[in-house]
Amino acid sequence: MVVGGTGFIGHHIVRELLARGHDVTVLVRAPPTNLPAAVTVRLGDLTDLSEDRLDTIVAGHTGIVIASAAAVAAPRGADIAAFFHDTNVAPVARVLAAGCRAQCDRVVILGSFYATLQREQPALRLAELSPYIASRIEQAEHARAAVGTGTSVAVLELPYVAGTTPGRQSPLEPMLHSMSIGNAGIFAYPGTTAVVTVTQVARAAVAALDRRADGDYPIVTANLAWADLFTRLATAIGRPPERIWKLHSRAIELLIRFEGIRQRRQGFVIGFHPAQWSRLHATEMILDPDVARAELGVEPDDLGKAFQESAPDTSPRG
Repeated sequence: MVVGGTGFIGHHIVRELLARGHDVTVLVRAPPTNLPAAVTVRLGDLTDLSEDRLDTIVAGHTGIVIASAAAVAAPRGADIAAFFHDTNVAPVARVLAAGCRAQCDRVVILGSFYATLQREQPALRLAELSPYIASRIEQAEHARAAVGTGTSVAVLELPYVAGTTPGRQSPLEPMLHSMSIGNAGIFAYPGTTAVVTVTQVARAAVAALDRRADGDYPIVTANLAWADLFTRLATAIGRPPERIWKLHSRAIELLIRFEGIRQRRQGFVIGFHPAQWSRLHATEMILDPDVARAELGVEPDDLGKAFQESAPDTSPRG
């Protein structure tokens, strides 16, 4: 069963599972339009499904994939820590507890590479300063507590994801446009980040299921300087930048604070600490590609092709 099987990544996981001969059920909030007919669809929202209904949906499945997107912003005025727990943590624990009752023996969760960075660079104090990041770490902890000792739990710790999904926007596409200055150039963060293709994530998820992998697995196709990332992405869609301006960490913080003001005007609060976010983007947010290769058998993928697919709309924007 794939929770969020119509999402940007979940769609690819469903297709990879079908290609490997698995029977697949998706749990989604609204009727899907982008899935093969072979998929069994169950409608429901994890935040309000009754326990009996959830048990009925999960019954008969041997594995669960949590591919639903995690909230990164909270409603203005809400208890932020409680909101992220109720949105990103509690629903995952609920469905995995149902899976435990149904004797599912394997689980895969699409997590975040911020958990990797927290583990490898504790001095960054990611979980302490950013409630969103704290919820992602808490999500994995509660998931493991919800299942029995006979259930494997693989958390795929994902960075920025490149690729395309019908009816879904790549997270890289709006980022590129927000950093672009027409055709004159692009602003870029001064640091380095990890990038993965959506195809590689899907293959990793299915491999983790098939192998009953148990642990935390950073998944990455390449580690790139932000300037290189934006240049390659813009070039792939036919808009090579004339110039790249690298932002100072203080300028990044101002941009994040400006975005925070914009979000608050729309009724939301970003789950990141602005100063911390600026420091992160001025440092090396990198992942080790050998972990997934050695433990999950994940092979390298075509990042250039994924970049071309990430931003298909090259029309001018007003």
